[in-house]
Amino acid sequence: MSNRFFTISEILAGIQEKDKAIKTIFHENERTNGVLWYVPPGEEIPAHYHPETDDIWVVLEGEGEYYLENGKSHQIKPGLVAVAAKEQIHGVKATGEKPLIVVAISAPMPVQMIKIDR
Repeated sequence: MSNRFFTISEILAGIQEKDKAIKTIFHENERTNGVLWYVPPGEEIPAHYHPETDDIWVVLEGEGEYYLENGKSHQIKPGLVAVAAKEQIHGVKATGEKPLIVVAISAPMPVQMIKIDR
């Protein structure tokens, strides 16, 4: 593993288009991956699930409506950790005035994303 330390500001500085949801992979190997999601106000990560992968989100900035099963949702804000075990529906719409910034750690690999209708 060549780089073991990452700063959020450096990852965010590398994002060119800030008008849509952007996923930036900062770590990936045969077992896990780590990504930073940048979601502008009003944009979303569509509702989805992973058939074989757990997905843990740590909310760093912004606010959002985190999608759950059966059309339900939960408000998320900085400091919250959201855990979606394999096959659990998740996704988010940024609802605050600032972009939603989330670090997501997923395992095991590979991550297969199955989008669903809400």
